[in-house]
Amino acid sequence: MKGQSAEARCAASVSGVQVRVFFVHSLCVAFSKSRWDPACRRMRAFALLPVAGLLVGALVANGNDDPSAGRAAAAELTKSSAIGVSSPPDESDSALVSDEPGRWGGGSPDAVKNFDYVGLPGRLANPSLRALWREGLDLERRGRLLESAQRYEAIVSAVPEEAYTYWRTARNYWRIGENYPVDLKLERGRYFDLSEEWAGRGLAVDPHCAACMLWKFVAMGRQATTRGLLTAAGDVREMDELLRRGIGLAPSHRDNEGNMTMGNLYYAGSVFYRVMPEWWWLKWLVGVRGDKEKSLEYARHAVALAPVRVDYRVELGASLLCLGLDENDSQRVAEGEQVLRAVRDFGDFLSTDPLDKNHAEILIAFPDRACGYSRDGFIDVDGLGKQVRAGG
Repeated sequence: MKGQSAEARCAASVSGVQVRVFFVHSLCVAFSKSRWDPACRRMRAFALLPVAGLLVGALVANGNDDPSAGRAAAAELTKSSAIGVSSPPDESDSALVSDEPGRWGGGSPDAVKNFDYVGLPGRLANPSLRALWREGLDLERRGRLLESAQRYEAIVSAVPEEAYTYWRTARNYWRIGENYPVDLKLERGRYFDLSEEWAGRGLAVDPHCAACMLWKFVAMGRQATTRGLLTAAGDVREMDELLRRGIGLAPSHRDNEGNMTMGNLYYAGSVFYRVMPEWWWLKWLVGVRGDKEKSLEYARHAVALAPVRVDYRVELGASLLCLGLDENDSQRVAEGEQVLRAVRDFGDFLSTDPLDKNHAEILIAFPDRACGYSRDGFIDVDGLGKQVRAGG
């Protein structure tokens, strides 16, 4: 190994599918700084598929119409490449305009008119920035996400010390990435990179910015489903830390009755700890393992904060089924089925609600798939466990 390039060392890990390689490379990622090695960031596809593949399929994404997206991403893992975040976007691209203009403001001009400009943190409330804020918020309301992000970036240039504008910029870029079809990996990855970059810059300004933690977590998850699930294996510890810290800070930001930072963090946490395997050795390897009880607790909190969210309720149903079947608890299973059936009568709050309602029907028909449910498909957790123990 001595004398090999960083890319050669990372490429060698791709072929390691035996148990011994699984342990060696898992420990390497857990205790090294390879995430920040550009070559390894592009090619780090070592044998931690059962962990990475289970983490990142469902997070706080606005839905994926293609249920095979996760499997397709895994098949593409060796084709992944780093995407520069400095490339100028093509403003004529239709993906830069959201089909869900009411995501933060309910689609109403009153959301911009009644926005609490005076309550913005620090110098962001300066009247000289009021025009930029109005433009940015109105463009975001109308789904013109890139133009909105550009206004926010101009505000950052004027007031670089407040993390609030950074996470709003990160959210816009994440939504642009989500608007691209799943097969346009370069375009999607480019904007997820921008989202992570801006969220990370916000955390550098304010290490206690919970919204920055949320959007960095979500961006990292989507980078993995876009470029190959294995690329997230080295990020598991950081993603867990982002969730735990964000939830612990109990952020109060709220756009409307169905969209708030705390609810989104609980939802992300529920998915993360449900889909993550509970294998006893996993925490030793990567610093975190699954927790079905915590998943259910977080799902209940999310629904309590935003009862109108169909995706939160589907996650609650999945968590109830997962834990109930695991513990042979018929009462929890019955509650999970009841929660899932109830979403049939809910109106659509988000544009992705019809997709989530369809997922609810699948879970009702196949409750044994609940632990591996994600918007990118269903993961056979038990099968993956057997594969790891068998060495490939």
